[in-house]
Amino acid sequence: MTIFKFALLRIVRNPLAILLGVLIPLGLLLISAMWEEGGRGYYWIAFTLMLGAFPLTRGLQTDMRERTVMRIASTPTTTFSYLWQNLFASLLPLIVQIIFICGFGMIRYDWSLEVAGMLGVLYVLFAMTAIGFAYAWAFLTKKMEGETGSAVMMTILIFTTMFGIIMPVDQLSGWQETAGMAFPTYWISIGIEELLSVGGFSTDMLLPMGILALFTIIFLLYGSKRGAY
Repeated sequence: MTIFKFALLRIVRNPLAILLGVLIPLGLLLISAMWEEGGRGYYWIAFTLMLGAFPLTRGLQTDMRERTVMRIASTPTTTFSYLWQNLFASLLPLIVQIIFICGFGMIRYDWSLEVAGMLGVLYVLFAMTAIGFAYAWAFLTKKMEGETGSAVMMTILIFTTMFGIIMPVDQLSGWQETAGMAFPTYWISIGIEELLSVGGFSTDMLLPMGILALFTIIFLLYGSKRGAY
């Protein structure tokens, strides 16, 4: 777990991303209208977690510039193991944020323990997917200029808000619904809607949860295949 330890230390030494990751969701939580019936607060919180994941993964880009990934590939540590350890290091600050979000929701909006707990599970799975995507994107665009890759990434993230964040999934039809299934935002929205509709866990939530986990594995496998080249 040496890679995990040093990756976490690198993140903690740059607390600005963590601070912003708390302040932005807090601002959303304080807007009562977003949490009333028909409000989209639950979904926009998911989007802020996705945005917050990218600054936490910049250490990987540093490792790529310094060719650390190449050196790791020549050791018994596989690139996949390297990515998993970095993922958990990046995930820990987001878990703290998610605990804060769920705790605040229970106090201010009377979320039940079951709703807050399952919402936390969905957010954690989504955060893992966002981190995995950030890693895959870094490997995909490693030959691009940094600003170009970031601009394209932000365009993609804004585009994904159409599917479940801005537009509820029950309003998607035809090509929109088909396209939405290719994005994690669609599946986190499916999970949240099911959770809120039944007021707790249901077996129908297992599908979006499983697909979010599958997204994470696919992104890490992609990164592990491209990382050494």
